Amino acid sequence: MKLSVVIPAYNEEENIENTIMKIYEILSTRQIPHEFVIIDDASTDSTPKILENLKRSYPVRTFRNEKNMKLGYTLRRGFKEAEGDVVFYTDCDLPCLPSVIPYALEIMTTYNAHIVFAYRLDRTGEGFLRSLYSRIYNFIIRILFGLRVRDVNFACKLIRKEVLENVNLSSNGSFIDAELLIKAKRKGYSILQFGTDYFPRLRGKSTLAGVGIILKIFKEMLKCRISMWLGKE
Repeated sequence: MKLSVVIPAYNEEENIENTIMKIYEILSTRQIPHEFVIIDDASTDSTPKILENLKRSYPVRTFRNEKNMKLGYTLRRGFKEAEGDVVFYTDCDLPCLPSVIPYALEIMTTYNAHIVFAYRLDRTGEGFLRSLYSRIYNFIIRILFGLRVRDVNFACKLIRKEVLENVNLSSNGSFIDAELLIKAKRKGYSILQFGTDYFPRLRGKSTLAGVGIILKIFKEMLKCRISMWLGKE
């Protein structure tokens, strides 16, 4: 199977080169056919220039949003552009070890799963408040949608391309992770999860926190729930 590594990027000049290099080393050593699909969400730093340089040494394809469209839209574009049979999605700051990727592939092929994703074994590194917010969010997702997973928003997911082609995703914000799992489950796709070490961001600034982001998540979450109640999903 060919693997597409989809990474959204917004002002990640301090992280993007190291992330691509480390993932490439693991996949090349394991002889896993792959490509990188990087979606630049209208970065204003040197991220675009770095990506152009990386194309000379790595199997990188880049796409750029004309304006900042946030995580959901950016990921949906990356999923659409991916040419692999399976897609691995992660963040630019590399929150999990690259060795997780071949491990997730082994789980997927051994158990013939459609989606394999990781949950964080130790979340103390992200701080008490963010850990608390995440636990509350996972609980709400479980109550509203019956999705029994431990870490819905962790950016460490391996997905068969057929799932992405058959699940209608509409989120433009950070609800995209939950929307993917909820709708895949409703269509009968199999989902497996496993625990892994988590490494918090050391460089650059996260753009996935804040009141506005949280409000958008809940707005899209309620929209999704209402659509399901009305039989539109």
